[in-house]
Amino acid sequence: MNDGLNLFAEALVFVHGKGAESEAARHALLCERLGDMETAATWRQLQGAVRSLTRDTDCANRRAA
Repeated sequence: MNDGLNLFAEALVFVHGKGAESEAARHALLCERLGDMETAATWRQLQGAVRSLTRDTDCANRRAA
């Protein structure tokens, strides 16, 4: 995956915590409503990156517990 997207996904998680995925989804929806499908697609990619990032983190946290 794109390193820039990964960095942005990490930043979203840092700022929004567990709400990062829904924040990305909210931005995607807003862009879609405005007709900016290209930016919406980027936000959807970010949403997926956040999902996989938090899934990986959750697994690591369970192993550490």
